[in-house]
Amino acid sequence: MAMVADALVSKLCEMLLTYAKEEAAKILGVPDEIKKLHRRLKRIQVVLADAEDRRFENQAINLWLNELRDLMYDADDVIDECRIEGEKLLNSNSSSSHGVESVRCCYPPIACLHKVRFHHEIGDRIKDLNLKLEELAKDKDDLHLTPAPRHDPCNSTGISNKTSPVVEPDLVGEKIEDDTRKLVDLLTKEYKKKIPIFAIVGMGGIGKTTLAQKIYHDKKLQENFNQMPLIWLCVSQDFSESELLRSIITKAGGDPGEAKEKDVLEPMLSQVITNKKFFLILDDVWDAQVWDQVLRKPLQSGLADSRILITTRNIDIAKQMGATYSHMVEKLSPEDGWSLICKMVFEEGDEQDMHDLSDIGMKIVEKCDGLPLALRTTGGLLRTKAKRPLEWRKILSSPAWSFTELPKGVMGALYLSYQDLRPALKQCFTCFSSFPEDHLISEAVFVNICVAEGFLTSKDNTFLEEVVDGYWKELVQRNLLQPDPNWYGVFGGKMHDLLRSLAQHIAQDECFVGDAQAFERRIEASSSSTTKLRRLSIVDEKLETIPDLIMKQTSLRTLLFFHTPHIHDLPEDLFRKLKRLRILNLSGTAINNLPTSLGDLVHLRSLCIDGAPIREIPESIGNLRNLQFLVLEHCYCLHSLPSSVLGLISLRNLYVSYTPLDGLPMGIGRLQQLYNLFGFVVNGSAGGRSIVGDGGKQEHKGHKDGRFCTLEELKSLSQLRYLSIYKLERVSNRAEARAAALEAKPHLLFLQMYCTLPSSSSDVQEEIKRIGEVFEELRPPPCLEQFEIHGYFGREFPSWMMSPSSSLLPNLRRLYLNDCALCQQLPPLGMLPRLDYLRIKGASAIMSVGPEFLSLGSGRKIGSSLSTYFSKLRHLRFEDMPNWEEWGWEEEDNQTTSLLPSLDKIVINRCPKLKSLPDRLLCHATALKSLDIRGAHSLREVQNLPSLTELILIRNSCLERVSNFPALKHLYVYGCEKLMYVEGVDAVEHVQLDDREAESLPEWLVGAGEEQPRFPSLRKLTLENEICRRGLPDWPLIQ
Repeated sequence: MAMVADALVSKLCEMLLTYAKEEAAKILGVPDEIKKLHRRLKRIQVVLADAEDRRFENQAINLWLNELRDLMYDADDVIDECRIEGEKLLNSNSSSSHGVESVRCCYPPIACLHKVRFHHEIGDRIKDLNLKLEELAKDKDDLHLTPAPRHDPCNSTGISNKTSPVVEPDLVGEKIEDDTRKLVDLLTKEYKKKIPIFAIVGMGGIGKTTLAQKIYHDKKLQENFNQMPLIWLCVSQDFSESELLRSIITKAGGDPGEAKEKDVLEPMLSQVITNKKFFLILDDVWDAQVWDQVLRKPLQSGLADSRILITTRNIDIAKQMGATYSHMVEKLSPEDGWSLICKMVFEEGDEQDMHDLSDIGMKIVEKCDGLPLALRTTGGLLRTKAKRPLEWRKILSSPAWSFTELPKGVMGALYLSYQDLRPALKQCFTCFSSFPEDHLISEAVFVNICVAEGFLTSKDNTFLEEVVDGYWKELVQRNLLQPDPNWYGVFGGKMHDLLRSLAQHIAQDECFVGDAQAFERRIEASSSSTTKLRRLSIVDEKLETIPDLIMKQTSLRTLLFFHTPHIHDLPEDLFRKLKRLRILNLSGTAINNLPTSLGDLVHLRSLCIDGAPIREIPESIGNLRNLQFLVLEHCYCLHSLPSSVLGLISLRNLYVSYTPLDGLPMGIGRLQQLYNLFGFVVNGSAGGRSIVGDGGKQEHKGHKDGRFCTLEELKSLSQLRYLSIYKLERVSNRAEARAAALEAKPHLLFLQMYCTLPSSSSDVQEEIKRIGEVFEELRPPPCLEQFEIHGYFGREFPSWMMSPSSSLLPNLRRLYLNDCALCQQLPPLGMLPRLDYLRIKGASAIMSVGPEFLSLGSGRKIGSSLSTYFSKLRHLRFEDMPNWEEWGWEEEDNQTTSLLPSLDKIVINRCPKLKSLPDRLLCHATALKSLDIRGAHSLREVQNLPSLTELILIRNSCLERVSNFPALKHLYVYGCEKLMYVEGVDAVEHVQLDDREAESLPEWLVGAGEEQPRFPSLRKLTLENEICRRGLPDWPLIQ
């Protein structure tokens, strides 16, 4: 753990140097001892690289590193306590300076005695640390540790922004294409056996999951299971039966609610898939019991032509599950391995470099032994290096390739990639050892842990969250982290189990993940170990109480609970015994209250209780002056926060969205380090106007300890990057809104604004007028990148949105206008230079969308002067607009306008009165590939889009004609009973229909009696109920 120790030493040295200069250290009389500690740590730091290289082969060096690590943790705690006590003394002295000067002591006698005792104790502890460090310094000489060159980031070129941060699954060799086609053909054939099982078998890192992903996303397979559940589940070694059942119920379209018991969930699953054809992938199966004892019985209610595909390392597992066919994944050939490396490392124009490095590259490929995981991580490493033979030879000759002290299955290539990380990033890499296998980790959680653990320091006033965000992206780019496609590869991901094994190996006995019984066995087995447990993750769906053994782990810094829904109470003395905790995550529990001993966790940086039914936060939370992350989202029983949260002077991230808070305590603006604030609940400036909601209940009351805060308190929060504001209907007047000074926030990137028209207001018109005035004063800053407005009930958008200007929000990329029901005209958005996503939903009063939407005045034509509108927009959505009838504009004949040049997709959903699309849309939206129209009941024709490749038409009851789509490949028609003519679609290869009510195929498709087929390129016809409809009389005509 030396390089992790290196990161700890670097951070601690910087912290010691800073603290030694602070007034708090001087008032405690410890700056000299702290400076001495700093000097000795710096001298030891120079040999840590050598210690890391030799730690696994030399037990004495490993023990020395463990002692050094423990000493650093102790020093970290001491500095924390010094800071806290020193700040108290400074505050007390500051307060006493305003008192009577003749009073010599500002404390009661007992308090003075306590201060003196603390001075002595803290001084003794720092001296003791210095003595231990002196002994370790002598030991390093006896161990013959020598200075080694430190990690030089200059040797790395960094990862080009031109290179995709995600290596797509199809970049793993040519053979995978053949394997995918073969397995898809087998999966879509008919079998006598009901719900046959197929298996992909191979060693760890050989690409089983990647092959399964290719199959899962294959168009032929998806068409075979059209409109039917396609379900992907990661099973892992220590799978939870209830979580597995809950996941499959949800993904099959059901709702497990609060059910947690297997006896309840099994029949629920059986009911959800009754008479359904499904495709289920069970990834990473280690035990056939997942089939025999959990899934076999409930899945039998599905249709016989359902399919199950598993991935496993053990062929015997496939046999025990009765697999119809098992596919053995082979290693990649050297040629395919080199091809994969080239796709990751080289860009267009690098052909000469590729040629010059091919000989060395093939030797590196040989060391990867044909394993895709090894090739991908090595490729991720190589693309950070200069494309020079010298740099590549260093990689080729690294001793990490032949390193033998690694967990089973972990290749040297993975260790090589780890070794190349800078010290702080190595430390962040090890945090993945605290998560269960196959756990989906959000980027926000990763940032939370890395910052709260103190894994890094910031230079040049860069926010720590931004530094860790860069680390996350680098791990993805290096292929050490697998991005989850459902999270767009950026916001969430998983770590391959072999890389996770490496992280756990690096963390050694400091970390444990498992259930309570396994934890007890681990403690018994390691009773003679000198390593102290620092990070504990309990994954135990049967656990009901916190075991006493946990409370004995007094050195714990991190305590996480996963899937522990039966824990309702915490021992009162839990936190008195675990005083060193930095991170506490209780989101996997069902706790109702926190013990008051929470206030004893003076070192705590992160507290997460997301989703728990907690009813009250104790006042003692105000003692947590080091707390940086407070996560209380989805706490549906929590209605207020104690006023003591104002004492959380280090708080950087407050998450209270989707928690029914009445408000935030007055004074929240004092927390000036806030970086993220999700769930700011507005209170009127008069102390809270009473707004009577449904049922006559008072919806908003004053805080029990005083008034809630108002919008004005946002003014002082100048460091905010992310902000969501709720209950804007409570703002009393425009002066209060102006006081928030949103426009002056220099770093704000993300802003959500929510409001709701009071259902029982005595003067609706006054409310409408006032909300318009309020929004007039809530202009966002120009740095904003994502903006959302929800529930705005003014009659027109604020003037700053209605004034066409490219300088209004020059950095805005995504805009959501949801449920702005009374606005009769959309704002002119066409000149926003970076807007790439626009969603307009619930704009009930809109009847026409014309040139004003482009940024022109109403009634004006698009002129002949060169201009571009919506230059970057790629995705445009209109939804739930019941009165929208017209969409169009006029143009001058000599126009040179560029309109929607980047538009790739349009979605129109539930706009029943829309009569037509703009006539000239085809002249401008030349990049448009996908058009999705649903519920447009007044639309009679759709035509003339030459670039379109996908057309989806669902429940458009008056649609009669579809014509002139020369590039169209895919046509999906459902519920369009009046459709008679489909013409000019010669390139269509695939037609999808809903035929449940049909006695024959539609005439527009069949074209009976015509000599020339209407769909000359048609290859596939997918019917809603394909099997029982194959006998339709028109089928031979299509075939």
